Formats: sequence, structure tokens, C-alpha cells
Amino acid sequence: MVKLAERAILIQEFDGSRTVFDPVGLQTRLINCFLAAGLRESSYMAEDIALAVEYTLLNSPRPDSVFGRGELGAAVVRMLEETGFPDVAALFRRNGGETTVTIDAEPGPVTDLLHKFLACPPERFQRVVDQVCNATRQLNIRSASPHLLLELARYYERLAESEQPPAEVMEAAAAHTVSQSEITALLPPEVRELVDAGVIRVNGISTLFPCIRFFFIMNRFAEKFALTAPVTELEIGPLLYRMSAMLEKARAAIEASLKTPEPLPLYLAVPDMLDFIVVYLGGERSRSEKLGRELARALAADFTRDVYKLSIS
Repeated sequence: MVKLAERAILIQEFDGSRTVFDPVGLQTRLINCFLAAGLRESSYMAEDIALAVEYTLLNSPRPDSVFGRGELGAAVVRMLEETGFPDVAALFRRNGGETTVTIDAEPGPVTDLLHKFLACPPERFQRVVDQVCNATRQLNIRSASPHLLLELARYYERLAESEQPPAEVMEAAAAHTVSQSEITALLPPEVRELVDAGVIRVNGISTLFPCIRFFFIMNRFAEKFALTAPVTELEIGPLLYRMSAMLEKARAAIEASLKTPEPLPLYLAVPDMLDFIVVYLGGERSRSEKLGRELARALAADFTRDVYKLSIS
């Protein structure tokens, strides 16, 4: 069985206390900064940045895996600047991503914000701006987060007929080395059958943090193999090992087709593992994490590459 990277990463706070590194919290703060910078269409990059930071910390040669809060912030800022997001980096540097940026809900500031990502003709653009401003006036909103104003603009834009997609959507698509559909096309037929059944999902591979991300959906797995509650670990164990073999076939096919110079990091997520244990094994959700990780380990058993992150929920 491959090694699973599960050591705790500790962040030493400015007051000397230590907390466990929270990649989901970092991702949320990054998303807030992208939104505050008016870069909603690029906010998907937050996940890749959080994963890249976590991977770097996990593979640090430091024996104690303790990193300073300032050190972590500097690493995130540097990554944002190097990937072409200086405005986002400035917001993150200012307050660690806990941004509460708002802008005036007036035609001038709203126009400046929406110009960054609405690509409709001038007449339609001005109509969207007017509709957003009218909506905020009716709601007595004098200032609002960029996220709210952007969502209002998207709503009114969708009401218009046939329009060109925003430029940042095209840039976001181009930022992926391999799209999800292209990755799926590389898989062996028996794995694609599981993808079609919703049991396995493979994300696209981005340029920022190239890795293979597998998602295994336990409830779809149960439907696929006609499992009925209550089931036992002995009953589902062999099936999970079969699924592990399918995941390894998928991994090998992806790397063989892409001809990557180095093995890609592996990420395995089982987002409904605890729900599965409650429904099919009769466990209590609050006490199911240990069993969930044991079952997830069975899914990773056939990998010939280390799984750098195993996520269950």
C-alpha cells in the first residue's frame, strides 16, 4: 500500500500559539480576495493555490512541520504575484485575506468594476450597469461587496440575448493544461464506465499546480453495485480494492498519455464517505471519521504513487 501524507502542518501564530494549517480556510480567504479584486472568473485559481501551498509545506524538509504565519502569508503573496495576480496579492498581504472590501454602488465605481469582465456590446453593457444601480437603489444599498454587484450584473446579463462570453472565461479555460473532458477521454473503457455512472470523477489539470485529482462518490458506488443497508466492511472491502485497481489504471493512463517529465502528485477525495457510513453501515456520523479513513485507504491501496492528500467528509 502506498504512503498517505497525513502529518499535521502547524502554523505558529504571531502570539506564539500554534494552530493546524487549514487549506480550506486559506482557499476561502483567497476567493474573497479574488472577488474583492473584481476577478470572479479567476477565483477558481484559489483552490490550486491552496493545494500548491499545502503540497509545498507537506514536502518541506523541516522535521517538525512548523511554519510561521508571516512565512505562510509571504509564500501565498509571492505565488499570487508570480502567477499574474498582483491586485489579489496586495489584498491578501493587507490583512491575510480577511477582506471586507466594498465599493460605492454608484454608476462610476460599478462601471469600473464591471468593465473588468463583462464583454457585451457597449449599449448592452450600459444597460446592465443601469439595472445594477437601479436594483441597489431600490434595496437602499449605498455600498456593496464586488461579489454582490457582480452577481447582480451576471443576472441581468443572462437576461440579454446571445452575447459573447467574458474575456476572463476564455483565459480561465486556456489556463488549464488539460481539460476535464480531455482527461476523461484518456481513461480506459472500464474506468470511463465508472465515470459515466458518477462513481469516479477526474478534474482537469491546471498549469499552476499540476496534479491528478480523483473524486470517488460512495453513494453512486453503492448504487452501481446494488448495495443495500446494512452492509459490512467484509462485504464492501473487496469492492473497494477493485475500485482501487480502476483508479490506478486511470492514473497510469493519464501519465502515460501526457508523458509528464515527473510523476504528478495524487489527490484522492471522498466527499460523501461519512454519509455512506451512516446510511449503509449504520454508524454515527460524529464517530465515523476513523472508519472512513480506513475505507479510503482501501481505495488508495493499488496506487503505485504516493497519495499526497486524502480527503474525506
